[in-house]
Formats: sequence, structure tokens, C-alpha cells
Amino acid sequence: MTTPQSGPATAPTQSGTAGPAGPTPRPAGQLAEHEAADRVLTAALRWIEAHVEWFAPERWEQHLPRRPFRPGPLLELLGLIRILDREGILSETAPLRSKALDLAERAVSEESFEAGLRAGDDFFPYHLNLIALLERLGRPCRSLRTVCQALLTADAGSLARPYKPVLNRLELRYFADRGAFTAPAHLPEARALHRESIAALAPDALQLTESETYALTHVVFYATDFGRNPMEFGSDGATAQLSETTRVLLGVSLARRNLDLLAELLLCESALATGPRTTPMTTVGWSTLAGSIRPDGALPSPVHRPDVLAGLTGDKAAAYLFGTCYHTTTVAALAATVRRKHPRAPAPVPIPAWPHADPAHLRTWSHKVTTTAASAPAPLRSAWADQLDPLLAIAAQTRDANLLKDLLHAAAALDRTALPVPRRAAELHTAWTS
Repeated sequence: MTTPQSGPATAPTQSGTAGPAGPTPRPAGQLAEHEAADRVLTAALRWIEAHVEWFAPERWEQHLPRRPFRPGPLLELLGLIRILDREGILSETAPLRSKALDLAERAVSEESFEAGLRAGDDFFPYHLNLIALLERLGRPCRSLRTVCQALLTADAGSLARPYKPVLNRLELRYFADRGAFTAPAHLPEARALHRESIAALAPDALQLTESETYALTHVVFYATDFGRNPMEFGSDGATAQLSETTRVLLGVSLARRNLDLLAELLLCESALATGPRTTPMTTVGWSTLAGSIRPDGALPSPVHRPDVLAGLTGDKAAAYLFGTCYHTTTVAALAATVRRKHPRAPAPVPIPAWPHADPAHLRTWSHKVTTTAASAPAPLRSAWADQLDPLLAIAAQTRDANLLKDLLHAAAALDRTALPVPRRAAELHTAWTS
């Protein structure tokens, strides 16, 4: 969410793509969105509180590799607690709140933390953010705050310079503004940085990489302060296009069973919503998260492998479970908290199963749509139309020209070839095969 992605000891990075072996959610029944989100939030907070000790850097490092920014998971936990606190979900005396703040105070009191802070390197924004969150939650560290402001004023690491990536500068600006620091004079205001970001520049959903998708979600997080403020790009068209891109990417994460990106995109969808509404895709998204909750309350990341966990015992098993579940569980709790601000009507009809990203499955889906769309009932055609754009994106992102051709036949059967995503997909297919 707000720290560099880093995965568990026995798996690739936290943002690794889930393939055909990704988690298959258990049926969650025909839950309304708010019911599924509440179930996710309750389970996630139960698991986080039961495993709060593992957010401490020294506990993590007993069995998992040291992270470049040691208190990274702890920083994410404090970010969640801020939103829970803001929405009145967590009281000032709640055990989770006090335990997390105790761990954070201990982490920033270590000599290694101050040494890392004073280095003024690429991890400086995360040091600053942790100090700011502690202060916001009632545990100020005044001496370290003074150090933060001095480094920020000096533009340590040249992090505010125009040649630095816009997401990095936006992140620094967001942390500085939220922490009431004075930013360097040459660091643009947040709104100007939003307009330079990937989220405002008409990203091509058909060809976005996973890392670019994470960049997009984080821009939305910062630009809206996790759903508190409206998205403002200075153009209604840019905001509408971002909402449409989010819709397509949400469907992609559903098809890939990537619960981590699914939770981040559901958060974005809530943050971008302008009023009460429900869609089949968000209903399926929340039902998928609710149906994927482990018995202990955790939500597994794309790198979690039950067969690996089954071969471990004791602390090693606990470490693997935490390392492969904490991020997805934390961001799901964030998304569910933000979702509570936007009550929506229950889904009026049962929602069909979402297709899997496996190419064979998608070819079967395409053949069924192509051969039966003309006689299919309107609700089913509408459901297929909702699914089409994300499936086209999967074919484009995997450079599978044959699959893309099949899906374009389905688009024709659904009378959607003139719409932006199918039209763009057809252009790519022609370029690949001509």
C-alpha cells in the first residue's frame, strides 16, 4: 500500500501474478456488497490482532529476509489504523491500536531507524511517514520530527526534483502534507502531481503491466486520501476514463484470482464512486474476497501456497503464513473500511461465475458467447458484456493473438465491436497479425 513491495522468504515478490493455480474462492452465497465487505473486515481485523507481534521488524527477521525498509509491514498497519480511527471503527483504547503503536514507538527508538532516516535515501519518505502517523495517532516523536523536517527542507536524496518519477514525488508530497510538514519549494502541489500521474494520462488498460496497475491504485489512494476526498483531475472526462480503466482492471484481477490487486482495485472503486450504486463486477469482487477468507481470517496473497505451508511447522509455518498473507489481509481491511462509507443496494439478481484467466477456460467462454449470444436472455448478455473487456485485456497483456481473435468474435456477437476497448483490441490484433 504505502511501502515498497516485498514478498515472503519462500516466494517471489508480493505482487507476483497468480496463475491458473490461484486460489478458488469458496461460495459466499448471494451476499450483498456491504455484507461481504463487513465479513471481510471482521475476519481481517481478527487475524491482524492475533498476529500483531509479527509486524515488528525483529519478529519478521527471525524467519523472513530483512526488508530494505525494516518497519514496512508496521507502517502499513499504522496506515490501516489511521483509517479505522478516522471512520470510528477502532476506539482509542482498542488493544490492536495500542499494541501497534507500542511496536511502532519501539521501532523508531532503535538506532538503526534514526540512522536510516538520516541517510536521506529513497526510503526517507517511509521514515517520515511512520513518524507522521505516530504523531497523528497520539504518539509524537518530536526530535525525529525535527530531523524529518530538516531533511525535507534540504531535499535529501533530491527526491523532490522534477526528474524523479512522478509517483515518488506524489508519494512524498502526500506524506508531507498529511504530516503537516513543509515541503521543498520546488515540489509541486499534490493536485499538479496528480495530473502528471499514470491515473490522469489515459492509461491503456489492455496493456498495463502489473507494476503499472499498482502505481495507478496508489495514485488513487493518495489523491483521494483513501476515499475521503473526491478525485479531481480538472477534467470530468479524465476522471470518468480512470473509473472505466479501474473497472477493466478489476475484472482482470477477478479472472486472475489475484486477491491482492482485487482488494486494491475495490478500494479504488469505492474511492472513485460518486454516489450509491452497485455493479455485478463489484458484487462478484466482494463475494470473491469474502469467499477466499481462510478459517483463521487471513486472505492469501498471490504468492501463498497451501502446499508449502503444509510442509512447515511451528514458527516457520507462522512466519510463512504471515509473510504471504499480511499485505492482502491489510489492504482488504482498508478496502472494506472505505467501502462502508458508500452503502449500496443489494444485487437484485444472482451473479454468474466470473471466468478464469486460464486460456482454455477463456476459449470455452468465447465459444459459448459467440454461438449462443443471439438467443441468450438479456441479463445473461449483459453479464457477458461486463466480463468481455477484462478478458480482452488478459489476452492483450499475454500477447495471445489467437485468444484475442476468439474474444473479438465474442465481442461481435455481443454487438460491442465499436466500443473503446474492443476497438482498441482489434487494432492490436491487426498490428500483431498483419
